[in-house]
Amino acid sequence: MSLMPRIPNISKTIGFKIAAAYSLLLTFSFVGLNVFAYLFLETTLARQSRRMIAGEVESLQEQYRIGGRAAFDHKALENDSLRKNNPFFTRAISSPRRPGRVFFPQYWKDFDLTALEDFPGQTADQWISFPNRDHTYALEIYTAGHSDGTLFQVGISTEDRLAILRRYKESFLVVSAPLILLAVGGGAFLSRRALRPLRNLIETVVSIEAGKMDARVPVSRTGDELDELGRLFNRMIEKINQLIQGMRASLDSVAHDLRTPMTHFRNIAETALQQEQSLPAFREALQECMDESDRILRMLHMLMDISEAQAGTMRLDIKPMDLVPVAESMADMYRYVGEERGIRIETHLPPDAMLEADADRIGQALANLLDNAVKFTPPEGLVRVIIHKEPDHILMQVSDSGAGIPSEEIHRIWDRLFRGAQATHQGLGLGLSMVKAVVEAHEGEIRAQSTPGVGSIFTVQLPRRHHR
Repeated sequence: MSLMPRIPNISKTIGFKIAAAYSLLLTFSFVGLNVFAYLFLETTLARQSRRMIAGEVESLQEQYRIGGRAAFDHKALENDSLRKNNPFFTRAISSPRRPGRVFFPQYWKDFDLTALEDFPGQTADQWISFPNRDHTYALEIYTAGHSDGTLFQVGISTEDRLAILRRYKESFLVVSAPLILLAVGGGAFLSRRALRPLRNLIETVVSIEAGKMDARVPVSRTGDELDELGRLFNRMIEKINQLIQGMRASLDSVAHDLRTPMTHFRNIAETALQQEQSLPAFREALQECMDESDRILRMLHMLMDISEAQAGTMRLDIKPMDLVPVAESMADMYRYVGEERGIRIETHLPPDAMLEADADRIGQALANLLDNAVKFTPPEGLVRVIIHKEPDHILMQVSDSGAGIPSEEIHRIWDRLFRGAQATHQGLGLGLSMVKAVVEAHEGEIRAQSTPGVGSIFTVQLPRRHHR
């Protein structure tokens, strides 16, 4: 069963409109070109006929001037022997009162030559068109005069010219039918070929609508606009898929990891209810419930931030910023925490470190790294914050002299809610996941190196320019 939706009215489809427009354009172009050619041929043949007539008149006039009427008659008879297929109509009129002599009247039986006497245009330098009895063709006649008053009339029948034009029209009609069929077929083929990416797009959308989220638009790599549309659509579907997978993973993680705090929450309330009804006990239970609810809310907020960052939808306020003041501020804040345990925090910072980033998010990531470093560094230990400037990026390192991370766990420290087997500090297990998500949202990278018993080094590489 085809997934293509049925389109009830084919005349409304883009393919039909393109094919019809192409066919009409080609047909009208062909008809227009042939009409122009026909008119050009007609004009050319008429002009050629008139030039021939004018040339014949000039030749007869020259003979008449040289040898009189006898030379004129001889020339007219001679020309007849040379033009058997399309003879000249020749007549000489000596006086308006006497009908002129028509040479070879047998050629002009289709014309009522007696009516020619009353036909207008019997003066010198005049053109007349004299129709035959059936009015199917005509004689084109030119009248020229001589100084002695004699008029010479020379003409050519338009029968041959009309026959040529008629054959041209017949050829046009014969060629038109296959050409129109070719135009329609070519239009249908081109429209189908041109709209194939759109049909693929429609089929993909229908497949996705039917639940096949792995469906993608075939890309032809032609480099045209429709090909680019297919690639953009596929990227959009990939993005949507990532969002859906991220949402599912987040919901699964939340559903799984909320069981422990919610169970603890319930146990606190249940224990309070089972104890003696004393106000201090209830107050203590309520305080524990509030602390647990705060912990759950922090977990939810961090999980959602991580999911948004991994899906590429984390809202970042990208602006030019100096990383040095942010690092100094975070280091000063954790110095107070470290002093209580005898932990020193040193900073090795350049005068400035400019980049394009979200200052709040970068501060949040640095705070998580410092928080972990202080937590896992023993008393009298050392935590360092170092910033290096490179031409295209900035390196920020946070190192500690703590217990280190076992090699079998270092690849899992970025997982959400992961806590190492030797972890003794209370936490959500989301700090490093949050740091990695923020760094990658800034198109950066983060790496971890650790030697058990010596300490760990976390290196953040951030580009100076944000390209999204």
